[in-house]
Amino acid sequence: MPHIVVYSPRLTREKKATCVAALTKAFEESTGLDANLLTIHIEEHSYDNIGVGGKLLTDAYPEIAEREKQFQETNQ
Repeated sequence: MPHIVVYSPRLTREKKATCVAALTKAFEESTGLDANLLTIHIEEHSYDNIGVGGKLLTDAYPEIAEREKQFQETNQ
């Protein structure tokens, strides 16, 4: 059974649904296989757990640090 794993920062439910729909469509069109065979797993990570260019995203980009702060505050 085909499986796609998406590693990403936190996404809204709407963005996850859009991502799953787009990946499913692309999978079906590119492989010719039935989309019902596909499993998509979204693995979300805190922006504090993602590093690019030797820095955490929250250190490199103030706007991302603000999003992470807002997420932490709403999920306490």
